[in-house]
Amino acid sequence: MFNFHTHHIDEVPCLLNVDVQHWQESFPSHVALSVGLHPWNVSAGWQETFSLVRAAALDERVWAIGECGLDKVRGEALSLQIEAFRAQALLAEEVHKPLVLHCVKAYDELLEVRREVVLMCKQRSCCPQPWVLHGFRGGPEQAKQMMAKGFMFSFGHHYHVETLRYVFSSSVGTERLGNKGIPKDSTVSPFFLETDDSRLSVRQIYDQVARHLDVDVARLEHLCDPRQTIFR
Repeated sequence: MFNFHTHHIDEVPCLLNVDVQHWQESFPSHVALSVGLHPWNVSAGWQETFSLVRAAALDERVWAIGECGLDKVRGEALSLQIEAFRAQALLAEEVHKPLVLHCVKAYDELLEVRREVVLMCKQRSCCPQPWVLHGFRGGPEQAKQMMAKGFMFSFGHHYHVETLRYVFSSSVGTERLGNKGIPKDSTVSPFFLETDDSRLSVRQIYDQVARHLDVDVARLEHLCDPRQTIFR
């Protein structure tokens, strides 16, 4: 079992979102870190904080960059957010670590930065790093669009059930489905599970998702473990 995005140290292996000012603190061995500049915290002079993110990104305990992204509802001017986000997207490519994304009503802009990164990677003959939309609550059509562009998802307590089912069924392929719709040999999944800033346990999230997908929790633990895929 793995908690993909949390703001609280969990009892199970987890990816802890930490303030870049405190990333050098000691953490239990089962805790990996993600460090980034959240769009709510982007302001004039963001480059100074970004320099701290860049330094932290080289640490082996830091497994991902983020959460970072774009937010049209809260935060400074979107143009400023895009500058900071683009810098972090390029940093992720530089250090070969995934991005954990926050996006609110700015998917067109997010896709444009993604397009830029994908083009750069094609020119360099390499694959872009995984981009994971955390706390995703969009509908199936939006999920379909984002999956087509290479995005992955992390679901918390609140999500669109049909989106969850669509992402799951699209990833495993109906021709390879085993008992209860689970591919017997699959180790790859485009989605993970998280608690974010909730005080719910990640086990509660796994139990809830397992019910909605009609799968065993043990199998879900295997499918949704990012250590099998993006953190190898």
